[in-house]
Amino acid sequence: MLESPVDIIKINHDNFGKYIDQIAEVIKNGGLVLFPSDTVYILAVNPTNPTAVKKLLAFKNRWTGKAISIAVSDINMAKKYVKLPKDTQKLYSILLPGPFTIVSESLHRVTPGIEAENGTLGIRIPNFQFILKLVKYLNVPITATSANLSGRSPNYSVASLTNSLSRKKAAMLDLVVDAGKLPKNLPSTVIDATQSELKILRRGDLIATNSTSLLSASVAETGKIAKFLFDKIKDKKLSGPIVLALSGDLGCGKTVFSKSIGKLVGIKGTITSPTFVIINDYGRFLHFDLYRLTTIADFEEIKFKDYFKKNIVACIEWPENMGRENLDWLKFHTNYFAINFKYVSETQRQLYFSF
Repeated sequence: MLESPVDIIKINHDNFGKYIDQIAEVIKNGGLVLFPSDTVYILAVNPTNPTAVKKLLAFKNRWTGKAISIAVSDINMAKKYVKLPKDTQKLYSILLPGPFTIVSESLHRVTPGIEAENGTLGIRIPNFQFILKLVKYLNVPITATSANLSGRSPNYSVASLTNSLSRKKAAMLDLVVDAGKLPKNLPSTVIDATQSELKILRRGDLIATNSTSLLSASVAETGKIAKFLFDKIKDKKLSGPIVLALSGDLGCGKTVFSKSIGKLVGIKGTITSPTFVIINDYGRFLHFDLYRLTTIADFEEIKFKDYFKKNIVACIEWPENMGRENLDWLKFHTNYFAINFKYVSETQRQLYFSF
């Protein structure tokens, strides 16, 4: 169990700026910090500081050569630590920030014990402002290894880790940063990008089979993909209506995806399929099913274009039915994002995107 004199800081989005200097100083001085992330609680040290890395490895009972990923603020910082060919840079632009660790050939600028035995290094750019702000403030990466002893489960709260620690282990922590209980997200998906074909080394909540597609094996996973893609769109800070055009066969998950987007927009009530009514209008969120519309007159009858003259988010199922003129109009007058759903098996669907 954790006892004094270890400092504990409770953070939120309002007070983080007040504590960032204190947290950074501990890391700069070679300290070991328990810190929240977008997935699980992590152990953060400066990966270029030999004393800090030695302490981290001792805490985790981990041997040198078993890789530890690092978190950077952006692709420019990543380029200082790993080799990034054009294909990998494209992978970064599509998947990061997000719950992925991308493994590349290291430039050997971190302390021994961080890289894998084969000379590779995993890079994270979490979609998590506490980490991004801290790394930018430090101007150096931090380790992003899960805060658990090797072989044990990851932790989603400070107490779940500290209550299991011996006094000796607890005393190794120099600072605990508590952001409360984290959502039960899996640790990041680890992708080996050192070869021409991507290889999944560890499966997390999202599975990337290439730089422009994600694999879903359940309704819950489709919902998590919807959140990941919608977060990417929101990060663009766009003005005007946002349209997500969802193509694919019946039963591929388009309606599940649309319902998830509606909840993310803030719709509190039940979101139903518009199959028989063509459109469900929830105010800020519109859900179209164009399966039964086949002619220009059909679209004129429902005054299709009028729905996009205000700042809304719309999911359109069967966009291929709207014809070239409507498609070109939407691409010109809205922020248009195409997502294609492909049937893989009875339990798996592939979602393709290019934004």
